[in-house]
Amino acid sequence: MRPAAILFDLGGVLLPFDRERRVRAIVRSTGATAEAVRAFMAGDIHRRLDRGEANEHDLAAALSDLAGRDIEQDEACELILSVFEAPNAELWARARTLRDRLIVGGFSDNPAFVRRVFPPGADLDPMFWSSELGLTKPSPEAFAAVQARLELPPEAMLFVDDTLANIEQARRMGWDGIVFASNDQLAAELAVRGIS
Repeated sequence: MRPAAILFDLGGVLLPFDRERRVRAIVRSTGATAEAVRAFMAGDIHRRLDRGEANEHDLAAALSDLAGRDIEQDEACELILSVFEAPNAELWARARTLRDRLIVGGFSDNPAFVRRVFPPGADLDPMFWSSELGLTKPSPEAFAAVQARLELPPEAMLFVDDTLANIEQARRMGWDGIVFASNDQLAAELAVRGIS
C-alpha cells in the first residue's frame, strides 16, 4: 500500500547536527570547560525538555548555573540550537514537493523551539514534538499518539529516521520505515514505494 502520510525525523535527517559544535558554542559563551559542558548536556535538563517537563525558562536557569551569570532564554535556546548545521536543503525541497500527494509531517524528540532552525518558508504539517506529546521515541506510546492524531491506519504511515531503534519500533506498530543514510538512498527507497 502506498503511504498516505510520510513523517520525517529532524536531527540527522532534515537538520544535520554536530554535538561538538554545540559544546564549543557553550564553552565560548559560558567559560565552562568542554568536559563540564558535556556533563551538562548529558544531564537531566535535556530529557525534561524533550518530554515537555521543562521549558525555556528552566533551560536558561540551568545554563546560568553553569555559566555563573545570567543567561536569557533567547541566548539559552540559541546555544542549544547551535548543535545544528545548515539544513538539508535538498531533502526539505523534496518534502515540499511531496505535499501535493501525501501528508508530510515531522516526528521529533525535541522541544518545539527547534522550529527556529527550519529553513525560511519550510514547514511540516503536522509537526509532532515529543515535548508536546510528553512522550519520546522509541516508546510505542509515542508512535500510538501520533497515529491516533493522524487518524490513519498503521499501513498508511511511512516514517524516516536516522535511528534504527526508532524505525524498528515504527515497524512493530505496523508502519513502514526507512533508516535515513543519505538523500540518494532515501530517494531510491521512496521510488521503490512509488513515491518520487
